[in-house]
Order: sequence, then C-alpha cells, then structure tokens
Amino acid sequence: MAQLTQADGTKIRRERERQELTVDELVAKLREQEGIQRHPDYIRNIELGYKQPSVRLLGGIARVLGVPREQLEGAENPKLVRRARRVTR
Repeated sequence: MAQLTQADGTKIRRERERQELTVDELVAKLREQEGIQRHPDYIRNIELGYKQPSVRLLGGIARVLGVPREQLEGAENPKLVRRARRVTR
C-alpha cells in the first residue's frame, strides 16, 4: 500500500488555478511528464479533501506545477478525520 501524505487539496487547487490549468490538463501533464496515470475525478477528490495522494503522486503534482512538495502539504484534513472517526466508532 502506498504511503499517504498530508496534502492540502485547497493549496493544490489554488496553485493549479493560478497557473490556469484545468484538472484534465494537470492529469495529462502528470501522464506525460511523470508517467503517473490518474482519473481527473481522483485529482478532484484530492482537491476537495476527500482523498490523500501518495507521496509519489504529490511529488508528481508538485513537479508538474513547479513548486516544492512542501508547499502543497498542510494540516490534517478535517473531512478525512471525521470520516475515520465514523468508521472506528
């Protein structure tokens, strides 16, 4: 199983939008430049905070966007924490 990161999806989305890239364009660049294939919905779910990317995927996103990986990391995602609490109760 891939190790997950503590990415901040909002930071990923803001940087992608700042560069005027669509999710589809980001996915295409990930495939072309990094050899990483993900469905656009998977990236949207990361940006919305429903999923966390693997270390490899977050690194690929950072390289495609031309920013340090640490710039896209953030605090623990409250949506994921709430979901995990519901499952464990």
